[in-house]
Amino acid sequence: MNKTIRFCIAVFALAAFHPMSSAYALSGRQVYEKVHALMTWALDHEMKVTLVLFDKDAGTRTRTLVSYGKKGGGDAYQVLAVFRTPPDLKGVGFLVHARSFADRDLWAYFPAFNRIRRIPTNSEDDSFFGTDFSYDDFGGPSNLDDYSFHILREEPIDGKSCYVVEVTPKIHRKFTKYVAWVAKDIWIQMKVEYYQGDRVYREGSFSDIRTVQSIPTSFKGYMKSMKTGHKTEYRLDSVQYQTNFPDAMFTQMSLERQGQ
Repeated sequence: MNKTIRFCIAVFALAAFHPMSSAYALSGRQVYEKVHALMTWALDHEMKVTLVLFDKDAGTRTRTLVSYGKKGGGDAYQVLAVFRTPPDLKGVGFLVHARSFADRDLWAYFPAFNRIRRIPTNSEDDSFFGTDFSYDDFGGPSNLDDYSFHILREEPIDGKSCYVVEVTPKIHRKFTKYVAWVAKDIWIQMKVEYYQGDRVYREGSFSDIRTVQSIPTSFKGYMKSMKTGHKTEYRLDSVQYQTNFPDAMFTQMSLERQGQ
């Protein structure tokens, strides 16, 4: 066997053990570091959001809320969200204090009972006040070290080239994995599918991407339960970044005051 043939065999053997080593410019982890950086950059915000809930019989309910966020030192951040309509939800609120992306406390406030309730960490995948979004969807960036990432392929959505990334939690979550279509260069998830085992149980789509104060932002989209057929659409009515709110806005007392 000559040297050229031996070299070719060695190359093919190496490729068999490392088939994707040079297929993509970035690793799955590097893609999500960019997604994470964008979400962190967007933490200083004020957003007004309309949510429309669709049941399986096409009945609808509309809700509006305002969300405030503040980036702290290091990995710390705070988020406060309060419903403005309908009347039976007005003043219901949600508060996040994150000491880091891996360590955060969540509370909900219900004005009808004049009560603040702590949300257990293991409830972060539960429904966000009856919508198809979760508390985690409104809770700020996740801790990347709690997941593993693998690029499956590249695929376009709405004319945007995307990395399709499989994300698997290393800690217990309601989902066993999710697959996300991340748009190159703007690093927004355009589509996401959450799995329990080999079945999709929740899926979302994010569109109408606009750049606001240099931050790519999705102005509409939806999240849908594949089990019930229930769907929640959202519309971003307004957004402002670099808001620099005071820490006093993100206290439990402020949560109660916003709800009055």
